[in-house]
Amino acid sequence: MAKGRKIIILTVVVIIAMIVAFIIPYVAKENRTVELLIPKGASPHKIAKILKDSDVITSQEIFLLLIKFYGYSTKLQAGLYDFNTKDSLNTIINKIKNGESKNIKVTIPEGFNIKQIARVLSEYNICNEQKFISLAKEQSMEGYLFPNTYFLLPQMSEQEVINVMSDEFNKFWTKEKEERLKQINKSKKDIIILASIVEKEAIADTERPIIAGVFLNRLAKGMRLESCSTVLYAMGINKERLSFEDLKFESPYNTYKYKGLPPGPICNPGAKAIDAVLYPQATDSLYFVSKGNGTHYFSSTFEQHVKNKIVSKKRKNV
Repeated sequence: MAKGRKIIILTVVVIIAMIVAFIIPYVAKENRTVELLIPKGASPHKIAKILKDSDVITSQEIFLLLIKFYGYSTKLQAGLYDFNTKDSLNTIINKIKNGESKNIKVTIPEGFNIKQIARVLSEYNICNEQKFISLAKEQSMEGYLFPNTYFLLPQMSEQEVINVMSDEFNKFWTKEKEERLKQINKSKKDIIILASIVEKEAIADTERPIIAGVFLNRLAKGMRLESCSTVLYAMGINKERLSFEDLKFESPYNTYKYKGLPPGPICNPGAKAIDAVLYPQATDSLYFVSKGNGTHYFSSTFEQHVKNKIVSKKRKNV
């Protein structure tokens, strides 16, 4: 009997709370907009306190009751929000649940290096370009800032953005990938370094595993990788074709001069490039040259490679 009475009382309370949420708008002293930051990981109680302290809601208890009733306790999203002091409680709850924040949408493409990422963030007025570069390089983050579309807060610090992108990489790097490292007897660092080169050399997704296979074949035979992308990274420039003088540029990243992998990644590779190195396509090819249309000619001998280069040059001159 007592249990039934409790259920009835709770039902009545919920109905009253829902009437407040859906029907009765909040009556404030003035109609104004309040900007509030809901921190990442904030509990419903913490969010309720933030809203109440800013006079956005009048009752923390009713807010929490409705959140529990709707099943939204784990669905409230962090972000920078604008609330009107006359918004109904239901409007406020749905806004936070749906993530209708002022976060800035930023897309970081696959293959961008630290400097390029910093430039994009600076253009959106999120980070100081030089400070981001400095922090990211100090922490050896090249290769580990995962390319993706992010919704960032305008007042985030450079370190916070680095943490967000690094966390995204860690989510991608699963236990299955760790197991794969053991199967192919490679280190995580070597995979990311080679993936960064594949990312810069490959355009067509279907060719990424083939190009990864070519580079792995060259490494196994003790051949230099001879990747133009590594030289461009070393020189800190971007141009379509390297000169013979460029190929002599002194840097451990110059894979025309030095065998093996460069000391670190040359960009931040995406998922497809990393998976291509983890699961390369079996091939006997040791060389490839661009056709000029985003795909490549592959060959297993230097003689055929020279012929392919002549054909490629003719295609580009047409």
